[in-house]
Amino acid sequence: MVSKTLEKARVKGRKNRVTIDDKYMGPEPWWDENTPPPTDESARKSAWAQGAQWYNYYSKPKDYSATTLKYAKEALNFDKEQISALKAVSDWELNYGVGAMTRLHYRGWNHEDVYLERVSKHLNAMVIKGREVTVEKKEVAAVAAPLISPAQRSYNNMMDTIHADWDDVVINAWMEGNFKPEFNVYDLWKKHGLKSNVVNAFKAKVQFEYDLVSDAYNKNCEQAVEAYSHISPRRQKKMLNLMDVIFADLEKLKTSFKAVKIPRAKKPKSTDAQVAKLQYLQEHIESKVTSINPVLIPTKEMLWVYNTKQKVLTQYVTTSTKGFEVSGTSIKNFDDNLSKTSRLRKPQDVLPEVLKLTPKQMDKRVWDKLTTKISVPNGRINKDCVLLRVI
Repeated sequence: MVSKTLEKARVKGRKNRVTIDDKYMGPEPWWDENTPPPTDESARKSAWAQGAQWYNYYSKPKDYSATTLKYAKEALNFDKEQISALKAVSDWELNYGVGAMTRLHYRGWNHEDVYLERVSKHLNAMVIKGREVTVEKKEVAAVAAPLISPAQRSYNNMMDTIHADWDDVVINAWMEGNFKPEFNVYDLWKKHGLKSNVVNAFKAKVQFEYDLVSDAYNKNCEQAVEAYSHISPRRQKKMLNLMDVIFADLEKLKTSFKAVKIPRAKKPKSTDAQVAKLQYLQEHIESKVTSINPVLIPTKEMLWVYNTKQKVLTQYVTTSTKGFEVSGTSIKNFDDNLSKTSRLRKPQDVLPEVLKLTPKQMDKRVWDKLTTKISVPNGRINKDCVLLRVI
């Protein structure tokens, strides 16, 4: 059994783990009232360049598009037609020279008018280009041949390969009196590079032949008996056995495709997108507390929340290397064993302590002194909750 001391050391190690990227690139840029952008020209250039480098390092051109379109709509008041035109432009053209600027705009950076004018000029030019691209696409679509869907393309490929082999090797052999042809559907399937999405389609083709032979062999249909009267029951049985082997191989193929299928890794949402639907109380005058900006919560390890209506203090703690995540109106990845929540009898005495004490001091001077029941939080945040602090 792992000792408590060793387990605490492991938890501490996980919390303090820093990747090479984190070490050299630092945290995601953010500026607000407490940490405003610098005013000195040299410092501003350095801070802006560092922020832009952070996004250029972690982002591809398409990662900027959502923020650029949001800026066009909210800051420049573009209408639906203009936004639609922007979407028709390629990601790299849309965001060239302005992607980092719009992203930093929503991270609290106050750009000078000359830079805002540059963004406006570029996006208006992209609207014109987008309209031209839209017209060209419509003209091409009007004369282009109808596209074949991926599913239809796979089906056509199946008919040209494995089904053609079935006709050449099996059906022709039976017609020539050979009722033991060599037909390894598993090997042929892999040889042709066919996928799992046409297994059932090929099975249906073989099943059609199987049902006819089965009706003749079992004398279930007079027309089938007459159609296969030139083939003896013993040979009809060989035909059924061969098709049973094919069905078994097709099931093995389905299993093999499931075994090698690799689940697609989910890309984490940006902090802005995670907190877009989070409901919280910006300020509570009576308690004299104000919420932090919720974009600071994702990736952090400790969060304190105060429900002003129920007078409940909650401390969320996570040991995940990804830190907290926010989904809708809920905090994710918090540790049930380390997180806690309790009603406050005298919030006016406790809340100032929460805002200034270290976590260890808080355990001794806040949580250990509470006389109300301490329970496990549910992770939900609502419009009565003030986001007190995050580290």
